[in-house]
Amino acid sequence: MLRVLFWYWWALGAVFLVLEMLLPGVVFLFLAIGAAAAGVFLLVVPGLSIELQLLTFAVVSVVAAVALRKTLKRLQHIDSPPNSLNARGDALVGQIFVLDSAILNGRGRITLGDGSWNVAGPDMVKGTRVRVAAVQGTELKVEPAPN
Repeated sequence: MLRVLFWYWWALGAVFLVLEMLLPGVVFLFLAIGAAAAGVFLLVVPGLSIELQLLTFAVVSVVAAVALRKTLKRLQHIDSPPNSLNARGDALVGQIFVLDSAILNGRGRITLGDGSWNVAGPDMVKGTRVRVAAVQGTELKVEPAPN
């Protein structure tokens, strides 16, 4: 009969942590937590059957996955910068600019840095402050900016 020692579970947990670092995703973290918990439980109750050890491992792994899911998602969004690759205009939404040319018949232009953008919105005179409401392709949808 195979006798499982508590540190076997901890070694398995360490293997799962290494896999977590090497592979994409966050699956092995929960398995490492389950293995560590099974090892601690076996340390506290030395004569625990293999079935109860496996049950402890499975239950703690699932509970860890459910409990930590929201926290990990929140941390992922906090640490990652907004993805503006191929979506340069999305960063302009909500910003206020001054029209370089009047908007006539719903169309005009605005200069931003060293580039120029087409704008669409209600007719306004040159020099009017506008707020970018949306981006549609290469065109900025603008509206009069609040004072």
